[in-house]
Parts: sequence; C-alpha cells; structure tokens
Amino acid sequence: MTVLTYHKIADEVNFERQIQYLCKHYKPVLVNQNLSDSKANLLITVDDGDTSFYYKAFPVLKKYNISAILFVVTNLVNTQKPFWWDELQYYLGKEEGNKKVWEVKGWTNKKRESYLKNLREKSSKPILKYEQLTTAQLREMQDAGIIIANHSHTHPMFDQCTPEELEVELSNSTKILKDFGFSPEIFAYPNGNSSVQSEAMLKKYGINKAYLFDHKINKTPPHPHRISRLIVNDNTPMWKFKLILSGWHTRILPFTRFAGKLTGRLKK
Repeated sequence: MTVLTYHKIADEVNFERQIQYLCKHYKPVLVNQNLSDSKANLLITVDDGDTSFYYKAFPVLKKYNISAILFVVTNLVNTQKPFWWDELQYYLGKEEGNKKVWEVKGWTNKKRESYLKNLREKSSKPILKYEQLTTAQLREMQDAGIIIANHSHTHPMFDQCTPEELEVELSNSTKILKDFGFSPEIFAYPNGNSSVQSEAMLKKYGINKAYLFDHKINKTPPHPHRISRLIVNDNTPMWKFKLILSGWHTRILPFTRFAGKLTGRLKK
C-alpha cells in the first residue's frame, strides 16, 4: 500500500484536486474500511493534528467518502499551546527559527526542552498561543470515518529520548487516547525518528502499527512498526504530486541533493 503523509492544510482547492486524482488512479481506504483491506492500495495520513485539517481537509475527505489517519499530539488537545517548532520561528524569526528547528531535532530531548523553556522566559514577546483541536472536533471526525491516532504526548524525537522519557511519552499518549475512545495502538514517529529502543517501547504499550517519515513506497508487506510513507503537501504541484506517487521522485532525490551540494561547493 502507498501511504501519503500531510501536515498543515492551507490550500483546500489544490488538496481537492489531489484527492480527485487519487480517486481516479488509486483505491484509497474508504470510510469504515479496514486499513489492511486488500481492495485498497492507498492510505492518507496527516501528522500533528493541526486545526487546518478540521477546517480544510476534513470537508474534502467527507465529500469523497475517504478515510484518513490523523496523528495527534495529546499534550496539545483542548489547549492553546503552540507546536514547539512554531515557537522557535516566533521567538527567533521565521528564517533563523526554521534553521534552528532542524538543529534542535538532533539534540537530546532534555536539551530541547531546556532550550525552549529558556527562550520563553527570556523573550520580551508575549507567550505564543495557538488554537488546537478539541475532543469534540476529534470525535466528530472519528464519527465520520477519520481514525484519531497516536503521535506521542509532546512530539520529541524518539531517537533522542531516554527510556524514561519514552515511558512518559507513551504512557501519557496511550492513556489519553484510550480515555477519549480513540486509537492509541496506531502510531507515527515524530519526524519519523525511530530506534531499536523506541520500537521495543511501542510494543510494550500495545502499539501494533507504526509509521515512518522516510519518503518511500512500501514495495512488499512492511514490518508493522516500520511502515513507509511518501511526503506530500497540499500545495505540491500536480506534476510533482504524480512524480512522488510514481516512486521516481524518491529515486532521483539523492542525485538532485548531491548536485545541489556540488553546485554550492563550486560556487565557493
């Protein structure tokens, strides 16, 4: 099965064009259809649980009777807490903040938390607020065929967490989702960062499906805790969207990256 992953949805018009293309050329998982149903060959997933999914993507999916997995960060549900990467852009500026996001993703979780705490305390800016999804909105979507699943409790990098931190993340997220009546047993690694240690912890907490963020197509039945996904956006041009789905984009991407690095070196 080909698995797509989105994040924020801003352009619902282009998103609907993509859905129309998928309905014409693939067999997406439909509402109330089992994820492992052999009749389906494409699954839509969305990471983080941004409110834009509810307002922009959900109406389109309902229109075409398509299901999707929405992976939510449980610590943010029913709050005005921002995503931590948005905080970096807010406090440091968009360009510098975006660079810092990629740097921070390589830090230990303790260092990441300490850095963010320090930023908030030292900044003269008011604390950033961001409207998050509510349990009522999540239940409405679940009733309409969207699977509400597990994206951790605070969205750390799982390969940068200690065993104790992984315990906290998964014990909280699985309990909260279970209490809400959602699907804690389906998981997406934040940023796709996995490890042998984190995979073992997922099994301990009864998680039977885990999705990566590796921009690959599942050519054979994948390991249940290492399911590949293709990365797309709502504003991905249709020519590129088709190229990504074909699998050719994944093959040529390493060469284009190498060419870009080579060009940069030659300019120096």
